[in-house]
Amino acid sequence: MPLLKLVFLGTGGAVPKSDRTLPAIYLEDWLGHRIMLDAGEGAQYRLMQIDVSPASLTLVAVTHSHEDHVLGLPGLVLTSRFLGGRLMVLAPRSMHDVLRRLGVEVADGYEGNRLRIRCVEVCHTVDACGWLLEWDVGYKLDLSKVAGLPKWALTSLIRGEPVEVGGRVVTPEEVADPAHKRFRRLLYTGDTAPCPNMWRAVEWVDVLIHEATFADDVDPRQAHEEGHSTVADAVEAAKALKASVLVLTHVSARYPDKERHRAYAQAVKPPPHVYVPEDFDALLVKL
Repeated sequence: MPLLKLVFLGTGGAVPKSDRTLPAIYLEDWLGHRIMLDAGEGAQYRLMQIDVSPASLTLVAVTHSHEDHVLGLPGLVLTSRFLGGRLMVLAPRSMHDVLRRLGVEVADGYEGNRLRIRCVEVCHTVDACGWLLEWDVGYKLDLSKVAGLPKWALTSLIRGEPVEVGGRVVTPEEVADPAHKRFRRLLYTGDTAPCPNMWRAVEWVDVLIHEATFADDVDPRQAHEEGHSTVADAVEAAKALKASVLVLTHVSARYPDKERHRAYAQAVKPPPHVYVPEDFDALLVKL
């Protein structure tokens, strides 16, 4: 079953609060990938609080160079190294030279074990990547079209590989259930103002984790000039991307709590389903 576990280790913006720390999200998928999205100050300690070793991470993907998103990265890298690991870091290309000095493997994308991750340019005040994670879950076969085929052929077809049986080539597309989606997608924006170019580059996602630095009490133009979004902006992005699930994070310290964000989110009809997590909240998502 395609299942994601998300733990929101830090849901704040540039200025931390005692109960709302700097950006960091832990993601674990059903295939065993363990990924950190951004690494705000103290990220390794928060990771250890959920009993995950930095050395066990598959990679860390940072969205941009602002300090609130990267100050925890050196600690993660060093602790992983001391424990026998070697972290891969995904980052915008403008950050690669600096990150290589930490002695890490740096890349602008990842592909392996049915998961592909790529950078999607977002609209912030510096060079920044939203990270699009795409899982290949294979084809679901129409049983009426594969009757009589051997088990090995079914396995290959589910994986997306054509087979030759009895002198005839069978492709996955001709025997697949047309209602089934082969790919599942999650997009993490990091910091961004409304970004239609991002929407066009991505087209659709299942899960959108979008910044919502401001609620409905700030002039949207001010938010956008600072390279940030409001709750309304995030909802608009989710609808444009046909997301089933929207998670709002990167909430400014100007808000003592997240009730303004939740009040707006609860009024959103029809879906997406909107979540406004607190630090250390966990969310299981069936893709």
